[in-house]
Amino acid sequence: MHLVLIIWSMVASACLTLAAMHLLVWWKRRTAWANLLFSLAAIATAAMGGCEVWMMQAETPAQFATALRWIHVPIWVVIVALTGFVLIYLQAGRLWLAWIVITLRTCVLLLNFLVGQNLYFLELTNLRTIPFLGGTVSAPEGILNPILYTGLVSMVASWIFLADATRTVWRRGDRRQAMVVGGSCIFFALTSTIQGSLAIQQIINQPVMLSLFFMGIIAAMASEMARTTVQASQLSDDLSKNETWLDLTADSNDVGFWLWNFKTNLIWATERSRQLYGFSTDEQISFEAFLSRLHPDDRDWVIQASQKSLHEGADFRYDYRVVLPDGRLRWFRVLAKPFFGPSGASERMSGISIDITLQKQMEMELQQKRNELTHVCRVTTMGQLASTLAHELNQPLGAILRNAEAAELFLQNPSPDLDEVRAILADIRKDDQRAGKVIDRMRAMMKQRQAERSRLDLTFMTREVITLVKSDAEKRQVRLAVDIPLTLPPVHGDRVQLQQVLINLLLNALDALDSNHRVKPLVTVAAKTADAAVEIAVSDNGTGHLPHHHRGTRRAVVGGNQWSRRGNLHPLPADCEGR
Repeated sequence: MHLVLIIWSMVASACLTLAAMHLLVWWKRRTAWANLLFSLAAIATAAMGGCEVWMMQAETPAQFATALRWIHVPIWVVIVALTGFVLIYLQAGRLWLAWIVITLRTCVLLLNFLVGQNLYFLELTNLRTIPFLGGTVSAPEGILNPILYTGLVSMVASWIFLADATRTVWRRGDRRQAMVVGGSCIFFALTSTIQGSLAIQQIINQPVMLSLFFMGIIAAMASEMARTTVQASQLSDDLSKNETWLDLTADSNDVGFWLWNFKTNLIWATERSRQLYGFSTDEQISFEAFLSRLHPDDRDWVIQASQKSLHEGADFRYDYRVVLPDGRLRWFRVLAKPFFGPSGASERMSGISIDITLQKQMEMELQQKRNELTHVCRVTTMGQLASTLAHELNQPLGAILRNAEAAELFLQNPSPDLDEVRAILADIRKDDQRAGKVIDRMRAMMKQRQAERSRLDLTFMTREVITLVKSDAEKRQVRLAVDIPLTLPPVHGDRVQLQQVLINLLLNALDALDSNHRVKPLVTVAAKTADAAVEIAVSDNGTGHLPHHHRGTRRAVVGGNQWSRRGNLHPLPADCEGR
């Protein structure tokens, strides 16, 4: 009996040690159900070994029968835990088959306590001694229980469940896992059932040794879980290294990572992200705290854009401003994506925030330089039109002077013609308004300003420009021909910029005709619609720069949202296109 105690004590010690380790894992991480089930199976295997030692040392049939009855409790625990372990850890096995296995084994456990002395014997009449491992152990003799084979049926159901799960794991490609866990469970469960049945029915001269076979199952499970733990540790090390590199990359590029949990309404953020938004390391960030950092002008539309992203499942890609606690202003480009649970409800949104403050400052400085350059161009253009503008102002001012002199002569009469005086005053008012409009146009062209988009009447705007350059054309003895339909659709754009483009085109055409030796130099201004665009063409009948060029055409295509420089005609997303 010395060797029996040593071997079974070692089996129990190994099982209990493994159980304690995995129980500790489950205690630290309560979602690790596979570890809990493994611990229960290992504890039950140790208890099974204790019942076997109890049977081998039994001195009376009653003691043996009691031990044989209670051994079915740890057997039930092992089978239930093993079934759950396969479902959870291997992610395999049919759920309905698992319920059949558990139900059958539960029925066997109940029958074991209700019928006869135990599942195997109606009455255990005698004990005999058999040699085993250099000593002697007790073996049963008695009347077999007719329900003996119900236990075998439950074990067959367990084999089928394990074989089906192993086949699923094999087909999934995890062949090592299928062989180590699935193959070992099937082999040791089969051999333990055969050995136990033959020993109980006295076909072989051996004691019941179920715990030794189940120890093989525990060893296979522990080996696979240890391999998974090692892989997880290696993966954790790799992730830690990658996280370090990612943090370095993110810090060098002013990038912060964050995650917004909708259930708690709290935002998790990396250390760099907290620094960018002005939050301390230990400060809890709620969505309301984040909103308080947003610029007041951006807060409402950011909330609306976030809600739209959550409802439609679309990505959040926007730039917004943040006001830090010290009053500094930062620009962020945010790229985020919402994630949804199995029920379709939004659970979280994760993303990155990129500090683009320097980029925005450079853009604003560049825009300021561009505005200054545009202003200089307008001033230069007005300088080229100085004679035209002087003529446009001299005409109404001269008319005002002559009308004032005429009115003064009329008023010197004893009985002045008041109707004629009223007509003269009306002409003065008209000429004054005309001069005022010229001055307003000059002020608009000369003023340094930001671009202002508005709805424009191209027909009216084009005729205003032609009025400005008409005197210059007459001075150069160039005839202006205008073909502008009254049905041009309205467009959106900046009036001053469009006028400047058109003035430049007309001045270029007039300059091209300065060396023209034709008898009748001509500049034609025409406009037409083309799908979603309006094309304004300025053409001259000059000879061009090359011998085979007989005339020049300059076009401005209007319609859309930005400047372009194409010569072909098709719908364009452009405010103004000039050539």
